[in-house]
Amino acid sequence: MKTISEIIGGAQVLLDIDFDLQGCFEENLTEAHKTFLHMIRVLESAQKPLLRLYAGVGRRPLHYTPFMRSMWAKSFFGIDKTSNLINRLKSDPNLRLLCGFKKVPGKASFSRAFGYLSSTSIVEETLDTLVVNTHKDRVVYHVCRDSTAIKAREKWPEKKAKEVKYKRGRPKKGEIRLKRRKTYLLKQQVQEPLEVSLADIPKLCSYGRKQTSKGNAQYWLGYKLHLDVSDTGFPLSAIVSSANVQDCHAAIILEKMTERKIQSCYSLMDSAYDAQVIKDFIESRGRVPVIETNPRWKHRLSLDPAKKERYKIRTTVERAYSYLKENLIPKNIYVKGYQKVTFVIMSAVLCLAALRAIQFFIL
Repeated sequence: MKTISEIIGGAQVLLDIDFDLQGCFEENLTEAHKTFLHMIRVLESAQKPLLRLYAGVGRRPLHYTPFMRSMWAKSFFGIDKTSNLINRLKSDPNLRLLCGFKKVPGKASFSRAFGYLSSTSIVEETLDTLVVNTHKDRVVYHVCRDSTAIKAREKWPEKKAKEVKYKRGRPKKGEIRLKRRKTYLLKQQVQEPLEVSLADIPKLCSYGRKQTSKGNAQYWLGYKLHLDVSDTGFPLSAIVSSANVQDCHAAIILEKMTERKIQSCYSLMDSAYDAQVIKDFIESRGRVPVIETNPRWKHRLSLDPAKKERYKIRTTVERAYSYLKENLIPKNIYVKGYQKVTFVIMSAVLCLAALRAIQFFIL
């Protein structure tokens, strides 16, 4: 049986058939509700079906689709806590109908559903499918890349045990030495598969430092979001890492992720990505790197006038971060752990991708 969003959403918004939607809802349907309805249609067209099988014993479980829509509602309507989401669903019949709830479940049901959804890769797969569907047979001229701070309400993790140091030279006869894997070497990221590089990114909550646009140092405890956006501000690829991960250590990974989905011409980055390995890798893939020269490299020349003009487009990623933090990412993230924090952040990125798809690709 089709849901209300599948029936009236596709007809009213996508096919532009004009009939009164108000008769399907209990209260006045606002523009925000209509936009959210359209966003659901866009996201579910790229999302795999969420199945929850019945074991045959006990009460039948609730489907995951209403909970997934509720997560999008948290981002779209700026709801920070699950308890506030439950109160909003109870007091807003229109939103409850759009999410697909006949009766609003308790907080424990939401917690279990969000915990399961965060353990899967459903959000990342939906974003990849949405990018491929919207940019099919299109060329993205500029891919803008940057990172931003994500504050978390977690404690500083315990320090790891010190690594065993061996004496210099050849090992003794019969001595076994553990090989230390140097994760952050850019040259190693060029050679190894993308999945290995993604698995090696640090994911623990940590302290981070970042220089703002005004030159001031910013410190925070939490994580860092690395993002690739197109000329129109459409999110193409996203990675959540520890706060102490340098920006340049995610550049090659993002480059590999983005090239699997779209065709692009230029990669725009600020001075934090100024490394010769990154430039050589982008050029080897047939694209042009436009990276601002870092002041520490005094022997390197600055960008030529043509690249300086293209570099101005990089502010697109800054505007995308501004919209994410002001409208979609909660001011305070109350969940803890990498999986749940990533689920909250990536849901906000997915909502931004749907809004940009409605704005630029869906007539």
